[in-house]
Amino acid sequence: MTEEFEQPGPGGWMLLGDHFPGALTAEYQRLYAETCPAGMGSYMERYGVLAKTIDVAFVHGHLYITPAPLAGPREMRRPPPQAMVWLMARVHPAFRSRNRAAKRALAERPWRAVTHHWFETERGEWIERNTTLQAVEPSSLDDRELRTHLHACRANVVAGYTRHLELHGDDLLPIGLLLARCAEWGVDAETASRALVGSSSEVTASADPADWQLVTGYDLDSLAWCELGDVKRAEPGRTPAPLDLRPLVPEDDHEELAALVADARAAVPLRDDNGVFTGAWPMGLLRRAMLEAGHRLALHDHRHAVELTVEELDQRLAGGSAPTAADAAARLDARMTDSARSAPTTLGPEFAIPPLSALPRPLGFIGAAQLAAADNMRGADAIAVGIGDAPYTGRALVVDAPTIVRHGTSCSASRARWSRPPEDSCRTRRCSHESSTFRHSSARATRTARSRPECSSPSTPRRARSPRADRSRDKGGGPVWILRPGSR
Repeated sequence: MTEEFEQPGPGGWMLLGDHFPGALTAEYQRLYAETCPAGMGSYMERYGVLAKTIDVAFVHGHLYITPAPLAGPREMRRPPPQAMVWLMARVHPAFRSRNRAAKRALAERPWRAVTHHWFETERGEWIERNTTLQAVEPSSLDDRELRTHLHACRANVVAGYTRHLELHGDDLLPIGLLLARCAEWGVDAETASRALVGSSSEVTASADPADWQLVTGYDLDSLAWCELGDVKRAEPGRTPAPLDLRPLVPEDDHEELAALVADARAAVPLRDDNGVFTGAWPMGLLRRAMLEAGHRLALHDHRHAVELTVEELDQRLAGGSAPTAADAAARLDARMTDSARSAPTTLGPEFAIPPLSALPRPLGFIGAAQLAAADNMRGADAIAVGIGDAPYTGRALVVDAPTIVRHGTSCSASRARWSRPPEDSCRTRRCSHESSTFRHSSARATRTARSRPECSSPSTPRRARSPRADRSRDKGGGPVWILRPGSR
């Protein structure tokens, strides 16, 4: 029931439902709250974003975020007057400092050096760090050693997630700058993003994940690569050529366009890597250690260990009696109940975004880039993945987690709800045959599948809420329709 969700604090809050469609485990909530404000705040200060950081809150286990303003109250019922914004941006010390940072970032393009350093040095350091922890076999440790290993894995997650979020200034902002500038040239975001086709690293795309890299979600209840069993990676398909945007942009601006496209394309492989080595792999290693603790603590199911915190597992391994096995099982039941709640996409008033035109150009442009990157990460329309070489009309399978596909199904089409990586915990009961129809008029479609945020509850799959259908335009061919029962 949406009326059960109360605003967790002043200001407008947005559900991060594309990443986390359900309620999160207690330890993951702690980790995200510990790392998100620090990591996001670091890059926002460095690159001149008009916010202190991103604050987080959890309502019935669902993650909500809100920007922390540089100055003024957290909750504003309406955007501030343009004249006031103009004056503050030029007088207030915090605004002036951010404008200097934005001006410096746009002139020096420091994300290029960060990307170079990542692939030359930092990537290898994270691989070594994770490999060292993965080489430790938790089952070979005594209880005292396992407690130490648990904390080492958690510290690795804290460092990794903090760095992961810091790097969003380098793996997202250049993409946002391209989209924002293209919008000024009259080129929509979908068209502009086609200039990035084929920019993912071939090495990243073709290599198998590390054994304990999470691949079905972000939370600790997600599965690692080695837990999937006999699953083969799909062979990558033929990549179309990137779109040349020059015919859509004034000739005098082609040099600027070339720099923006180059920076954005360089950001894509960094983004591919960032989620793996600083996020999914460290979190998977922590999951492994927690599961070993679960084996030793006589829980009803050793997997219930991820419902406890690292601190609680430490206390139990040290001889404590609480939380009990019944407590852990009850937490799982409560989290599944919370996951089934229909979480509203926003809580509180709408975000009062200041008029960007009143800001100095550097500050306003960085602000527009930040908004463009966020808007196009979420996506408002479903995008379907091509699954054959001929049109198809028939029964569809709605997939809430990718690994359920290996169990087999009689339907010939599927629709996914997740962002990358998929966020759900891979329980087969979360996959539902819906009495809906999937009609795809072209075999070609985009790489990723996104759905409306309000349709992302993992335990209760729902049909599209439009009167007749959700329409998605295949960037390579014809339209895709997700139809209600009985419609054609």
